Amino acid sequence: MRIGFPIPSKMLAALLGLSLVLGACGDDETVAEDPAAPGVSIRAPLDVGTPLDGRSFWSVSVLENGAEHPLFTGTQIVLSFTNGIIAASAGCNLMSGWYQINDKQLIITELASTEIGCDPERHAQDEFIAAALNAGPQLTLNGHDLTLATDTVRIQLLNTMIAEPDRPILQTRWVVTGFIQGEVSITMSVEPGREGWIEFSEDSQLTGFDGCVDFSAPATLSEGEIQFGEVTSEDCAEPSSYREAFNMLFETDKAAFSINGPRLTLLNSQDNGVTFIADE
Repeated sequence: MRIGFPIPSKMLAALLGLSLVLGACGDDETVAEDPAAPGVSIRAPLDVGTPLDGRSFWSVSVLENGAEHPLFTGTQIVLSFTNGIIAASAGCNLMSGWYQINDKQLIITELASTEIGCDPERHAQDEFIAAALNAGPQLTLNGHDLTLATDTVRIQLLNTMIAEPDRPILQTRWVVTGFIQGEVSITMSVEPGREGWIEFSEDSQLTGFDGCVDFSAPATLSEGEIQFGEVTSEDCAEPSSYREAFNMLFETDKAAFSINGPRLTLLNSQDNGVTFIADE
């Protein structure tokens, strides 16, 4: 099994790893209008001053020339908007760039992309979404629903808090999907069925499997951060680069964490990290 994480830096990892809390319904909502985009208004929490910033959306429908445009199996288009930066993923690379809204038109400056090696189908899907974003699509934002439309493409998306609510960090088994080492993303081979995993208990304990042996450690959670105690484990008879990358996370006594739907990112102060997905 090949695993990897298509984000080359801490900044980009945070873009799609944010635990977004905006977009909830309730009596404390009002209609907000973006000063940069007159006429674009949404129903949003009272403290939101722009319609997109601080939100993330997952695709629910993609049309091209009026017909369904099927996405590669197991993938979705994900858009996140954070502090004037848009991040987009379509199953392979992560794209990002500065954005602004002008008369309901999304304008992106210098859309950049990571360069992860994927199969031709997912590379084509990356090119499809990049072309749609660079075409200056028109936006329609209605509550939790976002639509991007060009002359030929129409993408309907739903706020991730509705489409994929954040999983609880406690008592969820998180399975490794990739590694971060500074500005570099790591892809490695691992024997099927031996993927690493971790789980946090309510009594401040971390247990897990690093691809070779089980391990445990005290783990105290606070807002956005985990404090680790001493890690204990049995000796590994066959150490591997996979296990080494996993254990680099614990070289410092704490790590920042973020959850986005079923995805968890842990990153320590040395910019070593691990990405996970909830085992469901």
